[in-house]
Formats: sequence, C-alpha cells, structure tokens
Amino acid sequence: MQAMLIVASALFLAGCSRLPDFGLMGPEFKPLTYEVAKIAAPEDPAATAPRLLLYCRIGTGAARFGDAWQDIRETDFTLQAGGIRSDVRLGSDKGSGMSLQGLFDHDGQKVVFCPVVEGSPDEVVTCTSLYALDDDLDTGIRRTFDVPDAVRGSAISCAFDGSKLQKLERTEERGD
Repeated sequence: MQAMLIVASALFLAGCSRLPDFGLMGPEFKPLTYEVAKIAAPEDPAATAPRLLLYCRIGTGAARFGDAWQDIRETDFTLQAGGIRSDVRLGSDKGSGMSLQGLFDHDGQKVVFCPVVEGSPDEVVTCTSLYALDDDLDTGIRRTFDVPDAVRGSAISCAFDGSKLQKLERTEERGD
C-alpha cells in the first residue's frame, strides 16, 4: 500500500496529468453529456416555471367591519400560484376596510380565502374554498362569494387572463 502511495505521489510531483488506476480510484469519471446532465441535475421547477397568476374581482356585497355589516366596493386583486399568500383588502363606501388572506393552490385546483382576525393562535378561523379546473379559469369563472362571518351577498370572478373576468352582480340583499 505504501509503495502505491509513493508511486502516485512521484507521478503527481513529476507533472503527470493522470494517475494510474490500480483499482483503488474507482471508475473513470467522464464529462456528462447534456442529456445525462439534465437527468443527473434537473433544473428547479420553481425557477423555470412561469409564475402563474390568477386575476380576480370581488363584487359588491356586505362585509363585517368590526361589529357592523357595511356595503363593500368592487375589488380587483391578483393571486400567485405556489402557496404564496396574498392580502385582499376590501373597502366600504364609508372608508372602512378589512383584509382577507387569499391563496391560489393550483395543484389542488382551489382558491382559499380566510378572514384576518385577531385572536389566540389556537383559535379556529373558518375559511372558504372555491374549486375550478384550468379550463374553467381559461374562460373565466363566476361564483357566489360568502366567507362565514366576514363577507356575504357577493360574487367573485377569477381567470388566468384579466380581460376574461365575468360580470358580477349582487347575489342577495344584505341583512343586518
């Protein structure tokens, strides 16, 4: 063993570009071809995938601002796929505002909305999910939009192309 190390060291010091393989060095390593390199080290899908945006509009209806229900204005917003939460701010004609968290789960084919409320970390917050296939979002969807104890009597439209958002009308009269 010492003899092999001495020979290898001597060849290295002598400027040899390649050490002899005595069975200890393992297989020869060769440059990877492009096809093999793609399989061996695939690109990060998040880095190469286009950012998938979903354009949405919430129509008029009513929302709970503190302890009172008030009419809300039509609101446009954009959600991004990939588990990125977005703040959806609803405003009233009286200047009040409230926030919802929106999440576009493209893999699960759903859009989730949860009211932003203060409370303890173990408090349960009731959210709303809307389900839609890519084909539906290509043409634009319109759904009833009610978030328990936060928004009622409204509608929502979402599409991959903002010009395909559906016309929204009030779905029911609000009650106090």
